[in-house]
Amino acid sequence: MKKLLKQILVGIEAILIFIVIGALTTAITKNVHAAILVENFKARGEFSEQLSSPSVKMYPISSNEERATVTTMGSTLYPGNSGDIIISLNSELTIPFVKDFVSFFAGGHASLVLDSYTDALGSASNMMVAETTGLNEKNNISIISSKSYWGNRDKYKEVIGLRIPTTEAERKKVISKAISLVGDPYNYAFIVDTKNKSYCSDLVQKAYSSIGVNLNKDGFTTSVYDLLVSGESYISYYHYIDQAGVKHMYYLD
Repeated sequence: MKKLLKQILVGIEAILIFIVIGALTTAITKNVHAAILVENFKARGEFSEQLSSPSVKMYPISSNEERATVTTMGSTLYPGNSGDIIISLNSELTIPFVKDFVSFFAGGHASLVLDSYTDALGSASNMMVAETTGLNEKNNISIISSKSYWGNRDKYKEVIGLRIPTTEAERKKVISKAISLVGDPYNYAFIVDTKNKSYCSDLVQKAYSSIGVNLNKDGFTTSVYDLLVSGESYISYYHYIDQAGVKHMYYLD
């Protein structure tokens, strides 16, 4: 009996080691892939002195995009247009080790840019996003909110905008699906109870799965990294804030 118990424990230990090694290898691969995609995108940018200011340096990238990849409000440019995805790879958590762990394995936050619409419940525009977070003090549910915080210097030091090739009809379907998820409780389990609950990158995946786009190739939880490295999306916007507080903004023009 003791021998059998020992064999079972050894087996469990081997399985756990296999899972840990697999998770670590996957995370490393996604981190490296993400870094390469970002660096390649930045390399295409050409500094524009005319568009820049002392606090914001602009690096437009010549492209064949039919729709703007940024939204202008006043004199400020914000990432994303209707149907675009905005992400941060850095977690909002404040506990140092936990923040680094979550950022490495899962990433930070994700939201989906909406479009102009009006119904009995309200209205939205491409300055609004559908998102969900488990860090609100009271309402940890999927909501519609302003995307202006994505341009806030104090919120994220690094922001990535993603675009998926779609028709206007497909974008409307994606946005409609995202709006239908508003009110879903935050899914702290991540793996189970995914039908009636959502987490940020899961909401984006569900919205795009409505048109047959799979942003979760490994079939496990949909991390923020998955949205970036899935092969279905491409970077359309990127900014980072350097140590001097200067924002460096790259975008497909």
